Amino acid sequence: MKKSLMALAVLGAMSSVASAQSSVTMYGIIDIGVQWNESGVAPTTTGGIYTQESVFQVQSGYQSGSRFGVRGSEALGKNWNAIFTLEAGVNVDTGTSGQNGQLFGRQAWGGLQHDSFGSLVLGRIATPSSGTGSFDLWGAVDPFATGWGIAGLNQTFIPSNALREDNSILWASPTWAGFKFAAQYSFNVLGQEVAPSGNNTKGMTLAANWTWGPLFLAATYDVISPSNALNSPSGNPDQKMTQLGATWDFKFLKIHGAYGIQDNVRLVQNSSGGAGIFAPTGVVAYDNNPWMLGVTVPLFGGQILGSYQYSDADNVTGTNVNGAYSFEPDYSVWGIGYSYPFSRRTNMYIGYAQQEWDGNVSQSGVAAAPSQRFDRKQFALGIRHLF
Repeated sequence: MKKSLMALAVLGAMSSVASAQSSVTMYGIIDIGVQWNESGVAPTTTGGIYTQESVFQVQSGYQSGSRFGVRGSEALGKNWNAIFTLEAGVNVDTGTSGQNGQLFGRQAWGGLQHDSFGSLVLGRIATPSSGTGSFDLWGAVDPFATGWGIAGLNQTFIPSNALREDNSILWASPTWAGFKFAAQYSFNVLGQEVAPSGNNTKGMTLAANWTWGPLFLAATYDVISPSNALNSPSGNPDQKMTQLGATWDFKFLKIHGAYGIQDNVRLVQNSSGGAGIFAPTGVVAYDNNPWMLGVTVPLFGGQILGSYQYSDADNVTGTNVNGAYSFEPDYSVWGIGYSYPFSRRTNMYIGYAQQEWDGNVSQSGVAAAPSQRFDRKQFALGIRHLF
């Protein structure tokens, strides 16, 4: 009897050791609230014009995209670990999947991690420049952490718009004296790779940040190389996007700043969902330089957040079948918000933001004013719970 009890005790101890070497954790965010949105509505009849219309909505994911996920690790010895994350976006207002219905559309990856050498993973990965995901090195530049609806930095800085790439390989360093670095390459940024290799749109990201006392610096560089199909017949050059940002924390006030260089852009960044709708025939790509200034101010146990950003595009002129055109999609975005924590995992938020067209589109035959299709106002009040 004593031998049996001793054997059971040994087995129990071994089981405890084994479980200590491996862990799986479920986590998530539920973000739900009420929004008022005003934006351009497409004409319902041929020859009609866009009009500004408003709607009250119950909406999910204003401050942070609602999600649930599973992450895990297993110790392999000599400071090596096997790691993975599967993360699904969810629209809490309707119960549907986010990211166009993809099951694990936010991120899905697996790989290895070492205390000294960092992490090497493969799968669908949010880029280190995206402001989201497990390897983000950029989001802290924005007072709104690239969330908060149209107030976020993602309205003018293209990579910050939750850039996620399928078929990726990523290496992320550990922290070395406050410095972090990551590099990512995608063999096809959206969907399964196909043969030949030239028919795939490839992506590359380099990113780094550094924290020193109250100072935080970040820099990212993205290249999207279009497939052969997208390159014909007129030819689309690589889209290249640089982001530079910094914050300084005075404790009673944190200031934020960012600047971007975005070359060969093919889609107008549009929070209303209509990307590229202003480009005249013949405009393959344009360049723009967004910038942002923002603040975070502690107040009454919570935080006031605010920022102003501007997308400053280069003017593109030319002539097509409709006559002469001038294409310069400039616009501004400003937003303000307040977040109050009820507990470590639950907070309330309130926010307001506006996006305003400030550019130029002159072309024969253009009926609707760009501002009617591009301007937007948004108010939100909600609650966010982390688990």
